Amino acid sequence: MPPSRAFLLIPSVILFGVTSARAQPYERTRYEGLELCRGDRTVTYAMTTSGGHPTAEERAAVTAAFNTWNQAVASCSDLVFTPGDDVPHPAPRPLDGKMLVTFRQVNCPDIVPDDDACWQNESCPDKYDCWPFAPRDVVEETSYFRMSTGEILGTELSLNNSNGMLTTLDGPPCDEGVIEPGCVIGDVQSLVTRSIGEGLGFALLTRTDSTMSRVLPWGDTQKRIIDPGTLQGICETYPRGLPTPGCVISTDGGVPDGGDGVPSGDGGVPEADGGVPDAGASPPDGDGGAPSKSGCTTTSSVPLLGALILLLGARRTGQRSRG
Repeated sequence: MPPSRAFLLIPSVILFGVTSARAQPYERTRYEGLELCRGDRTVTYAMTTSGGHPTAEERAAVTAAFNTWNQAVASCSDLVFTPGDDVPHPAPRPLDGKMLVTFRQVNCPDIVPDDDACWQNESCPDKYDCWPFAPRDVVEETSYFRMSTGEILGTELSLNNSNGMLTTLDGPPCDEGVIEPGCVIGDVQSLVTRSIGEGLGFALLTRTDSTMSRVLPWGDTQKRIIDPGTLQGICETYPRGLPTPGCVISTDGGVPDGGDGVPSGDGGVPEADGGVPDAGASPPDGDGGAPSKSGCTTTSSVPLLGALILLLGARRTGQRSRG
């Protein structure tokens, strides 16, 4: 069997979200015509533990985000989110359906030698437990899926805790660009709530009134709530007792042969001059529809911009083949 391959779908970069009356209330993530979806309606979530994290406050914020989804979906869907046991670092790729949440405490460039081979094979986060993206970025979501069917195999949610911009408290927003105790900057519960939606196969939107908005105002906590449009997406995508429209679920009961989920190929979008890179999609390598192949979608990092908003940007730099 050929080895598993994974590719990135990098969304368009939106500087300022604008709500449109004609915009759809939700959109499903697509890959080469396939709509991504989860097969198992019971989703286990877990947290990676390392160096005293997650703290009690971080754990409470993550749990609250999953509880918000549980409460919202109960009205129309049989989706259920259940807590699982903590996973010590380094955690394996979650190809068992799990949603795995990790807090990174340090930036990779601060601790990883320049000549370490992990820069080439993108293993630095696992090797050093570090954040490999721009220092002011705060969250990255990666979903692994079968490239032949679009079935989501698992999701990683990574948050950057090294820059002082993640907050877990209830309170007023910090002044734009100000980082200080006692006020909200990058709200963990809001960021995780949105990322859970991505792990269910929902795409980010330009409309700012959606839980799945590409942008998040500095200090905003309103995205902790599942908006009516996103709830409509849940009801229509995962209806109670009915199959997911357009979702093809495999019956072999296993992950793709060789499916370690490590991104490979040569499809990364390089960062330009330290700013927001041009967005694009990684081209498939070979016959991406083979049943033995898997892939991943990444809505890379969200940088905190002090002036106005949290901006979703594509932050991965060149993927290289692992063979």
